[in-house]
Amino acid sequence: MYSSITFKKLADWTGGILSDRGEGEFSIDSLSTDSRTLKSGDVFLALKGESFDGNLFIQEAAKRGARGVITESPEPVAIPKIQVKDGLASLISIGENLRKLFSGEVFAMTGSAGKSSTKDMVAVLLGENTVSSPASFNNLMGVSRTLCLVKDSTQKLVLEMGMNQFGEIAELCRRFQPHYAMITNIGDAHIGKLGGQEGIFRAKKEMFDFLSQFPQAKGLALNADDPWVMEAFKQNFPSSRDSKIKVLTYSKNEKTADVFLAHQEMDSNSGFLNLQIRIGSDPKDELAVSLPIFGEHHAQNIIAAIAMVRLANVSVADIRQRISKIQPASHRGEIRLLSQNKIVIDETYNSNPKALKSSLDSLKKLALNKRKVLVLGEMRELGPFSSALHDEIGFYLADWVKQGHPSLLLVTVQGDAKKISERLSSLCPQIETHHFDQVQQATQFVNQQLKPEDIVFLKGSRGVKLETVLASLK
Repeated sequence: MYSSITFKKLADWTGGILSDRGEGEFSIDSLSTDSRTLKSGDVFLALKGESFDGNLFIQEAAKRGARGVITESPEPVAIPKIQVKDGLASLISIGENLRKLFSGEVFAMTGSAGKSSTKDMVAVLLGENTVSSPASFNNLMGVSRTLCLVKDSTQKLVLEMGMNQFGEIAELCRRFQPHYAMITNIGDAHIGKLGGQEGIFRAKKEMFDFLSQFPQAKGLALNADDPWVMEAFKQNFPSSRDSKIKVLTYSKNEKTADVFLAHQEMDSNSGFLNLQIRIGSDPKDELAVSLPIFGEHHAQNIIAAIAMVRLANVSVADIRQRISKIQPASHRGEIRLLSQNKIVIDETYNSNPKALKSSLDSLKKLALNKRKVLVLGEMRELGPFSSALHDEIGFYLADWVKQGHPSLLLVTVQGDAKKISERLSSLCPQIETHHFDQVQQATQFVNQQLKPEDIVFLKGSRGVKLETVLASLK
């Protein structure tokens, strides 16, 4: 946090009552919302959720060395305290005020898939003195916590913005005011909550709605391959060439794009991603790169990240130097090597139909002579579309088998994921399929079935917790 921020300043921002223990003029180094990971010297801000209440742990925070606490609780504590009416509202207020103090450039991205990976890539390509959202800190609480990481030396801030309902992205943009923005794509994640593709379009479009009206807006990175994204752009910028903000397109199909993916392939043995990328029209500005990231869909994320940083005038030379530092985000296309030449593809962070199909397309091309063990968890937040969308994945896998990939073991875990197993079994009875309602059962089964040289692919929604399977394999 900024060195100028004092405990008393937090009391002013939150409208809280400062206890008479100390003057409150001490500087804040960092803010913690979890008493279990709190470090000595942190200020502890207690949050209340459906299944937890941080206000019950203010004494524990004091014992762990907290310098002060911000809490809804009237309970006395032996360190400086700010008593507030609402912990979450206080955190958001702190985040907003920190954003007002930040004089650097703010980059924001949303999208149905790829936004977290793209966000991490953007941060790497922007270079030093950049702060980006940890993990998926992409709601009001998470973005506010990200602002608490800004230091005096921070020059660039990269924010991920997610949504589960209408108005969320609009509110995030209004409070945290990005100068540069991107919608990675508009797919079918959260389709159950938003009533269909048109609803997702309206919710994601809120980012462009904001940018078109924000006087300090500087640039927009545009996915020329996504018709929904292009429509969102056209509705907000009907005369794009007359726009006061800079627009750079990226594409794997349109050669005239500002950033063009000229060639992509996946190493069939290692799973590494090999790319050739053209930036602008100068042949000298073409990049050839090999990255340890599984999934050809990440190629789109990489060119998106390049377009975003080019908006901020990052040179091609700097991009060339920094791009080799890009690594897969945690549980998003990580390649893990086990004993006996087994490979694990870790995509346990989340899943939706579009992302899953994209990953399966890449998996088909990996080590054609080896058995694939697919562990697929339920895709959640699909509402009334869930059954049909899971069934569709079964058809997708059946086509894979019919194209000459019979060495396959399918394990599905929880809920409607069973539809995948049922459909594949009905169309390709020669393929072994199993469904488990509990991830622990699936974990035990997979460990019993693995053979040398197997390739294990793990992907499911967060609530399925397929990282349990991953931990047992490691």
